[in-house]
This record gives sequence, structure tokens and C-alpha cells, in this order.
Amino acid sequence: MRNAILTFMIITVIVFFNLPTADAATLKGVISAKAGAAPAKVNITKDQAVCGKNPLYKESLMVSSSGGLKNAVVEIVGAGKTEPGTATIIQKGCNFTPHVLTVTAESVLVVKNEDGISHNFHTFGFENDPVNFSQPGTMKVKKVDEGFEEPEVIKVQCDIHEWMNAWIVVTAGSAVGVTGADGAFSIRNVKPGKYKVKVWHEKLGEVEKDVTVKEGDNSFNLKMVK
Repeated sequence: MRNAILTFMIITVIVFFNLPTADAATLKGVISAKAGAAPAKVNITKDQAVCGKNPLYKESLMVSSSGGLKNAVVEIVGAGKTEPGTATIIQKGCNFTPHVLTVTAESVLVVKNEDGISHNFHTFGFENDPVNFSQPGTMKVKKVDEGFEEPEVIKVQCDIHEWMNAWIVVTAGSAVGVTGADGAFSIRNVKPGKYKVKVWHEKLGEVEKDVTVKEGDNSFNLKMVK
């Protein structure tokens, strides 16, 4: 009798934890664009010993041979958690990685300097206060807990190495993804419902589309044009 009760309890727990939840939807797809010329090589003008070790290429418009658009931000407006978190951007090889970073409003940003030389972190926003500080090679980590309070797209640059630039997209919620080299993205744990999907790219602008998200996998594909 005891074994039967124990078996029943185990089965009940397994079934309970495998029940579908209200946040069981996923939106995934590919953002594409017209394939063009290969990214131009960056002209390294300073700190050749560090910055010139490996070739750098401009990341403002990167399209694969199949048309996949890299570094496009896909946001499901009004979905996702709103709790702030911690995000990281790295200065390595005299380049910002990642080139496009998303953070939920009021999050903390960790800026890492892995080059051993001085860099500068300078933001240019309209809704948020600017962040501007020097980061010598001895300051490997700098935490920034202000300057990202309001949703907006913020440009980042290093004033020492003029080719170093990136983008921080501050969002109201966490239902957001950034496309990879193949243009693909995937946003999980979305509550089913009707939303607007906003797609942003630094060169191709912004597009909004209505979408209905149902339980399970949902597909969203978009081709962006100038």
C-alpha cells in the first residue's frame, strides 16, 4: 500500500511539472535583407600592437550570402518580464562585443576591458543621461548602474579609438532577441496573445508588425529594405 501511494505521488509530480504553462509560446524566425558587398575593413590608426593583431570589419550592415541580417533587434512590445538584470559588454581587440546589446530598463551594465590599454566608454542617448568614462588597461571591470533607465536606442563609442562603436537597446521588457549571422532569432517564454513586434536595425531603420502569438512555436519572418 505504501509503495502504491509513493508511486502515485511521483506520477502526480511528474505530470504537474510537465503541464503546459501560460508562458509556453516561442516566437522565432529570420530577419533578412538584400545581400550586398562584404563589410569594409576597418582602418586601424592607433595602438597597432594591440588593435592591429587581427583584422576588424565594419558591423553596421552584415548580410549573409542567403540574405540573413545580423544584429537586428526583435522586440515583442508589452511582453516579457520587466525586472532589471545585469548585462556585459567587452572591449577586446579594440572592438566592442557584442556590437548590439539589449538590456531591460534600469539594468546594470558591466563594461570589461580585456585589451590592457586605455579605452573610453561614451554613450549618446536622448531619454537617458550620458555615460562617459575612461577605462585604463588596469581597470578591467567597470559597473554602470545609471544611464539606462528609459527605453531607447543608445549609441556607444570609444573616443580614443574612433572606429569602436556599438549599440545598446534599452527595452521595457525582456521579450527581445538579436539576430545572429544567419539572421535567425528566437524569443522564448512568451505569454500567448496579440502584440506588436518591433524590428530595429542601425542601417535599415525600424519596422512594426502586428502578430498573434499562440501556444507552442510561432514563426515571424521579415525582409528589411532601405
